[in-house]
Amino acid sequence: MTYSRTHRSTGMKEIEWGALRISGWKKTWLACCHRIPPIHGMRRIAMWIRKPMKILLQDWIDITVWGLRLRLFPKGNLSEQRILFLPQFFDRAERMAIADSFTSGGVFVDIGANIGAYSFWVASLGSDIQIEAVEPDPELCQHMQFNLSTNRLDHVHIHPIALGSHCGTSSLKRNETNRGKTRVVKHGSDSLHEIRVQRLPDFLCNEGINKITALKIDVEGDETSILKPLLVEEHRSVWPELIICEIEKPCRTPDESAPWKMLIDVGYELQKRTRLNGIFRLHS
Repeated sequence: MTYSRTHRSTGMKEIEWGALRISGWKKTWLACCHRIPPIHGMRRIAMWIRKPMKILLQDWIDITVWGLRLRLFPKGNLSEQRILFLPQFFDRAERMAIADSFTSGGVFVDIGANIGAYSFWVASLGSDIQIEAVEPDPELCQHMQFNLSTNRLDHVHIHPIALGSHCGTSSLKRNETNRGKTRVVKHGSDSLHEIRVQRLPDFLCNEGINKITALKIDVEGDETSILKPLLVEEHRSVWPELIICEIEKPCRTPDESAPWKMLIDVGYELQKRTRLNGIFRLHS
């Protein structure tokens, strides 16, 4: 079989995990990156130490992260780069907040899952957590499924759909430079793939979910249109106790259209603002 390591959609499923592990000085260097303590002041040093590996490792890599055997393809996907090179720094405050929320099972909904970094982190916390990963990009879903199957994570479920304000279909416009910037767009745009769209309340009803413990959402600006039907139509008892929501860097105060303002207006508190996200917790 001809196998190309430099293309995301080629041959990934046909080769057993472990065949694409790195060795020698590259393995040692990457291990050093993983051992850098995630404490104040070390991030900049870690980014400097990581730089040679970021240039050299741009193919499929088999590696163990958070106790899970993952196959990662960092070329063209910032999320994969982050958990391949410096997993201990990956959204650390967000991950710690999620871990605090899952003391005895629960439901985690990962909207805009990408390759499942958040879903895999939550899966590493225990098999008693029900994880629903929503990702419209079929290639990323295929990649996620390989890693789920490798680790036998039966409590993680992939949904190859988009969520929105209305049910129907839309198109997917991929960003090949960073797949995390792929967007759901209207028909007629320069897109590659038609996708099914559901509303979040309908999705929860279909999956039999009547309470969300924690929810993470990163959908390139569509956060408000996805969350609003849940907050308007569903009883407060269904709402997530914790929401990790992307906040644009230039935003200092919430405007009328920002998910930040909507969440605060209905009773969430912004507990912490990180480089990329807001950590919101529902008032008792």
